[in-house]
Amino acid sequence: MTKMLLASLALTTLFSTQALAEGSDLYVGFDIIQNSHTFTFEGNGNSSDADLDSSGFKLKIGTVSDNGWRFQGYFENITYEETLFDNTHDSLSEIGFDVIKGFEITPEFTPFLQGGLGYGWIDVDGYSEDSIAEFNLKIGVGVAYKIIPAFELIAGADLQFRSWQDIEVIGTIIETSESTTKLYVGGNFHF
Repeated sequence: MTKMLLASLALTTLFSTQALAEGSDLYVGFDIIQNSHTFTFEGNGNSSDADLDSSGFKLKIGTVSDNGWRFQGYFENITYEETLFDNTHDSLSEIGFDVIKGFEITPEFTPFLQGGLGYGWIDVDGYSEDSIAEFNLKIGVGVAYKIIPAFELIAGADLQFRSWQDIEVIGTIIETSESTTKLYVGGNFHF
């Protein structure tokens, strides 16, 4: 987990340095998230699906270049409405990196496309591991609206695909995959 965090920070620094060389600004932001998840569990030739909802928040730091590209690193925490793998833990922590391309319509209004990669973990009890990890890929669309030059509102929708670490339950290996629809609103403070 520490290696993934360091790698994410290193990538953010690398892309931020490149963006700064092209003329950019830094920002920090906060998003409020609402998710709808579909999980698929497969093991012993059987398959089952489960639908869950969750809510949470995302903290981010990034850069915006003059040509509309953004690079941001993030930490996200979501809480499922029901427990996922056991009866005590329902909170997923995730770190990741997003690449965003904005298409300025006016100096205030900018629609954007984004893609990202992430790594997350959830604590569990009753398995051979203390936590279960996931890797994910995300694509999305959104809009940014600058209220003042130093603050913008953000709204968007993402599709996220997660592949979870296999777990063993009573001698059966369970493979878990997930697709998520994510809606969010938030704000970015520019420096």
